[in-house]
Amino acid sequence: MKHWWNGYPWRMIQTNFRETDMEDINAVSYAKELKEFGATVVLLNAAGIIASYDSELPFHPRSEYLNGDNLNKIIEECHKEGIRVIARTDFSKIRYSVYEQHPDWAYRTREGKIVNYNGDVHTCPNGDYQQKYMFDILKEVLTTHPFDGVFCNMSGFLVVDYSRTYHGPCHCENCQRKFKEQYGLELPEKDDPQDPVYKKYMLFKTNCEKEHKERLHHLLKGISPEIAVNGLDYIRCESNTDIGRPQWQYSASSNSRLISGPSRTRPTDNASVDFMGFRYRHVSVSPALMELRQWQNLANAGSLSLYIMGRLDNHPDTSSYEATKKVFQFHKEHEKLFSSLESMAKVVVMRKAMWQNDPEVYGWIRALTESHIPFDELRLMELTDLDQLNGKEIVVLGDMKFLSDQQAQILDNFAANGGTVIATGETGLYDDQFRVRSGMALNCLGIEKVKEIQNGLMSSIFEIPEAEKELFPRCKQTPFIAPGPNLVSVQPKDTVQKYLQLIPEHPFGPPERCYFNEVTQEPGILVSKYHKGRGVYIPWQIGSFYRQEGYQNTLNMMQDILFSLCGIEELAPGLTPMVEVNICRNEKKQIIQLVNNSGCFANSYFSPVPIQNITLCLKVQKESALIETLRGGHVEYRYRDGYLTINLDVLNEYEAIVLS
Repeated sequence: MKHWWNGYPWRMIQTNFRETDMEDINAVSYAKELKEFGATVVLLNAAGIIASYDSELPFHPRSEYLNGDNLNKIIEECHKEGIRVIARTDFSKIRYSVYEQHPDWAYRTREGKIVNYNGDVHTCPNGDYQQKYMFDILKEVLTTHPFDGVFCNMSGFLVVDYSRTYHGPCHCENCQRKFKEQYGLELPEKDDPQDPVYKKYMLFKTNCEKEHKERLHHLLKGISPEIAVNGLDYIRCESNTDIGRPQWQYSASSNSRLISGPSRTRPTDNASVDFMGFRYRHVSVSPALMELRQWQNLANAGSLSLYIMGRLDNHPDTSSYEATKKVFQFHKEHEKLFSSLESMAKVVVMRKAMWQNDPEVYGWIRALTESHIPFDELRLMELTDLDQLNGKEIVVLGDMKFLSDQQAQILDNFAANGGTVIATGETGLYDDQFRVRSGMALNCLGIEKVKEIQNGLMSSIFEIPEAEKELFPRCKQTPFIAPGPNLVSVQPKDTVQKYLQLIPEHPFGPPERCYFNEVTQEPGILVSKYHKGRGVYIPWQIGSFYRQEGYQNTLNMMQDILFSLCGIEELAPGLTPMVEVNICRNEKKQIIQLVNNSGCFANSYFSPVPIQNITLCLKVQKESALIETLRGGHVEYRYRDGYLTINLDVLNEYEAIVLS
């Protein structure tokens, strides 16, 4: 059955209403401004902490500012302009007045205290507010208003408030009772992944959230199957910043790839957040960053999304409007082309979770992007069938410690059928119940046993022996490779090919003592043939070291692993690493998209520098009838021996080269 969101040209604007925004809102103007900007979907506040409509439920406080046009009028005018409307709800908190009547609905610290933030009290997913009353609220708002979708903000177990103050796991009576019943244990005092009890608690939270989500989906689809539900029919994520948090320049690209998945069968909604962080909601980030995020969204999933506080007409800082609107209008002109694309990437990077900051995986994302290797991303929890890896040649597992037996079998089968599995660090040393395995989960890596896990290394380095230097051509002038502080010492099978050799800990000061006397046979890379394919094991966290330090030496080694050992063909050998290249297709056309990241300088974002004379080389099965660009670039091309060489004269912010 086809639903409204299938193949829909998704251009979202999230207007996060403050209560006061309903005081004088004009539905006609609101809808026209969204239309003029180029939006096809809008997300606006409806229910939860505050009701933005005349709720008749006793514990659902009605906003005192409902003097402008009502929600039904707003939805009506948006629908007239062809804009779908999604209800934003938030059940993570209740007003203090509601808490006073239902104290059992609240989250509790270990000491039994509540979290009261500006008069809003944190709730617990196991309390009756989220277990029962939110369902009453959703039923009311969705049966009295013709919303097209629902988004539930801040779902799950919250342990911090808006000031980032940590409060620890919930210790309400419901959580204590349920955890005791299921595991016979007391709740952990804090979030500590090394604590065996906390590992049980992680499973507990996962199961609670899964059960709650299933009940929620059942309710919403029972009201109408045409209500688009976040996490089911579309997935919303954010590219955002906060004060003191490191910048991640590939945030939008990575988020879009991850939430779309290799199949790209559901809309992605990676919102580019306009404001600097929780503290500065009314001050926009750099316009160049806002534009870059939208080009990255477009190049990796074809959907655009903007998130602002207030409405378009009363948002005080409009500095990002022009840059963002440029991409919205471009997408509007070519929306049919971008609504049905699928990835042509041969590489997939597995991810632990959507919101998790993962230096090892981020390092691989950097290396692949800066090497112009198109790739997809997939959450490990979504890997349930070998067919999900159809068309892929390489899977990257960056320190993916926890693998289920089923996931390990899928990955082994992938290698057995001719694929390459790249794994680093402690991949597969634990099962999905956080238990230590006796060996490694993946047979394709060819490891007999793990001898030792070393942490806190200071001066250990790997040397490229003279006999191996031809295998690592980018490292010819840098024979030593710094691995960082962690190393897994393993015993490989006799058939495994070993590369690099470890120089163990040695003095690094004073200068007179900075030399080593020992070179061991401990390998830094192991390659194992496995039926038709192979496993490549890197027993250290090469991605983390590159993400954190960013040295050319590390990137050179990662590129030699990808191009030399794994045999990936270079798409753009002479192109600056500051350009991202992606390739996708539909039934009739193939699209090469280039995003110019040269405006990223330290932690600032400026307009990118135009890049001249770009050459791409693609392996093709047949010649294209027509090659054109969508943003004014001029291309010349030629075919020879099964390869298409394309020369693009200039890349500004973004270009799309279309092969028909």
